Amino acid sequence: MIIYRFRLTSEDHEDFLREIEIQPTQTFLDFHKAILKCANLENCENALFYTTDNKFKKEKEFSFKYQKKQVRKYDDDLDQVVTETYVPHLMKESVLKNFIDDPHQRLIYEFTGKDFYVFYIELFKIIKTDECPPMPRCVNKKGELPKKPDLPPVADAGKPETNVSVQVPPPPASVQSEKSMFSEILEDDTEIAEIESQLDEILEEETLNVSGEKGSSSGFKEDDPFAEEDDTQGNTESLDEYDDIEDLEIKHGHIDNEPDDY
Repeated sequence: MIIYRFRLTSEDHEDFLREIEIQPTQTFLDFHKAILKCANLENCENALFYTTDNKFKKEKEFSFKYQKKQVRKYDDDLDQVVTETYVPHLMKESVLKNFIDDPHQRLIYEFTGKDFYVFYIELFKIIKTDECPPMPRCVNKKGELPKKPDLPPVADAGKPETNVSVQVPPPPASVQSEKSMFSEILEDDTEIAEIESQLDEILEEETLNVSGEKGSSSGFKEDDPFAEEDDTQGNTESLDEYDDIEDLEIKHGHIDNEPDDY
């Protein structure tokens, strides 16, 4: 019986290490399940295997489920970059031994779940044995992968919101002193009533004075014998506007066209 022993490491987590044994006739899907179990990862369909060269440059791709992908690459014949569509190999249909070309074959495993991890895998030992232990299995385990903290559950929209008490900071000492100063002033009802009565008397006197001034001014205009004269004086034309007295008499019509008697 032939057994492959793979070693898994993580560049982001140096203390993490797993060694998994698996039979060459098993599939990449069996390998995927073994990694989930020994690394304590949740079930996830977004996982990929890649076969690589000795520098971990990706070559063939293996996906959990069927999917079409596009890749842009340079075409030497066309001398331009073109887009090609390809379908990765399915894990459940891909037997390990059909894609292991090197006794130190290297792989990359990408896990994209709640967390994202990349593992570098290397076939470092091929074992021949007469035993038939259950496969795959983890034979060496060191370190654990850090997990993201679970987010708190979202509160139901139908539940009433709880009242949150907000503490308001006290006002400054200067404001408090002003408030205490005004709070010490007590209102005296008797004093307020006296002030209001004095205001009423002042208003009445002002009203009488205003009405008296109006009446006296109007009476003066009616009894003043010179009021009309003043108005006419405003319409009297100046003698200086005429060259002689005759022009003035002609203007006002005082000439009766009869000769004067001397």
